[in-house]
Amino acid sequence: MGTFGWSYPPGCTHLPWDEEYPCDVCGNPSDSCICPECPICGANGDPKCYEEHGMIRSEEQVVSMIEYQKAIAEENDNYWRKFEEEERKLEDPDS
Repeated sequence: MGTFGWSYPPGCTHLPWDEEYPCDVCGNPSDSCICPECPICGANGDPKCYEEHGMIRSEEQVVSMIEYQKAIAEENDNYWRKFEEEERKLEDPDS
C-alpha cells in the first residue's frame, strides 16, 4: 500500500480518466488516431517519436492537426464572443 493508503496497480502511473483527449500529433480522439506506431518505442501519437526517433508526419496527420486547431480556435472565439455579449447585458440590461 502506498503512502496515501492506496497504490496504483503495476504499470499504472495515473488514474484512468473518462475524458477523451486529442492526439498530440494528429488532433483526433485516441480511438480514431491516424498516427502509425513508432518502430523504436511502439508508441502512437507521441510527439517525441517525431523529434527523437526520426518519424515524419504524414500530410494526412498535418492536415488533421490543422483542422483540429481551427476547430478549437473557432470554439474559443465563440466562447469569448458569448462571454462578451453576456458582460454587455450585465452592464446595460436595457439594451
